[in-house]
Amino acid sequence: MLRKLFSHKKLAISTILVLLLSPTYLHADRIIVVGDSWAKPMVVPLQEILAKNGHKNIIVHEARSWSRSSLLAYTTGLDWISRRLEQYPDTTIMHLSIGGNDWLYEWKPDWTDRYYNSYFGEVINNVETIADHILSIQPSMQILWSSYDYFRPKNAGSPAQMNAAQDAINALAAQLALKKPGLSFVNLNGTLQTAYGFDGIAHTKFDPPSPIAPGDPSLPDPTLPSPHVAFKPNDTEHLTEDGYKAIVQRQYDLFYAAALAEQAFQINPGLNDAWYNPATNGQGFLITVFPTRKEIFLAWFTFDTERPPEDVTAKLGEPGHRWLTAQGPYEGDTANLTIFVTEGGVFDAAEPAVSTDLDGDGTLTIEFADCTEGLVSYEITSLGISGEIFIQRISPDNISLCETLGAQ
Repeated sequence: MLRKLFSHKKLAISTILVLLLSPTYLHADRIIVVGDSWAKPMVVPLQEILAKNGHKNIIVHEARSWSRSSLLAYTTGLDWISRRLEQYPDTTIMHLSIGGNDWLYEWKPDWTDRYYNSYFGEVINNVETIADHILSIQPSMQILWSSYDYFRPKNAGSPAQMNAAQDAINALAAQLALKKPGLSFVNLNGTLQTAYGFDGIAHTKFDPPSPIAPGDPSLPDPTLPSPHVAFKPNDTEHLTEDGYKAIVQRQYDLFYAAALAEQAFQINPGLNDAWYNPATNGQGFLITVFPTRKEIFLAWFTFDTERPPEDVTAKLGEPGHRWLTAQGPYEGDTANLTIFVTEGGVFDAAEPAVSTDLDGDGTLTIEFADCTEGLVSYEITSLGISGEIFIQRISPDNISLCETLGAQ
């Protein structure tokens, strides 16, 4: 029965498919970052900040440097987006860092409202076209359009003038997000001022002459630039690694925390099934969810840590067989169980009585990515061993039930 239950497509134990599995979570939702020169430097810090906040199963994927205008060309940007979404259908968030180049190098301090309305309006309309293209491929996609922060002074204009221009386009972007389902916009203006403060050194004539501490109530101040220390040397537009981390942390606070909380998988009885790891074909788990009690019971069919001597025999099955049970509460996508070892009995008999140490022999945690995959982390006290096992369903029959229950 075990061989039939835990053999994928009836593969015999001798023909186990050996997979090179990472010890970390193998299933992941995916975030694709696309945009200009601010996009690529945000990939690594975004991955780090997501992991720090408990989203280790999220993959932040490749950024490309496109301007808003080149993204609109079907032979370049939009076609690239189409191919990536076809290649990675598990993408749940498209992160856009676009629009800055499209106005920053055209902007003049003497621009009037007429210029703002016409030129910025064109940028907004084109971003809407990009969003519509993404949503036409994947209607459930969440799109984050992230603003920039206040830049350092350029050759023309004061920080107050440049920041007013950024505030103007950000206001239009926020209006677009309000009317466009699936599109969110985060305004980051002032993030670096608040995170770093000012050192009181006049790197330019626009820097404050006295120090201002990080988080000072006077910050952010739209008459000031972003702090000198957050930018690369001799660069008024691109940040240091720590500068991008500060930006990404703000993006997480304003968008990702809520967006990913909405996506969090919920354990439900649709997970009741047989699960296994293809790399250890012939072993596996039977999992049962009790929703009223908010508990999971698990039976773990496995073997001893070493093969018994050849002269050791068994009348039923073979002497290396082991089975463990585990039980405990769950919350959200994770269950924390106690491992129990039951021993001492014989087949279909009340005597001798079996024994189970009710204190348990270790712990087992299951974190489900979705209705098809999960990660088992175990620690067995008596053996002093611990590890992780990627698991997936043996049969897909209950997946649709699980997805239905998870959406309720």
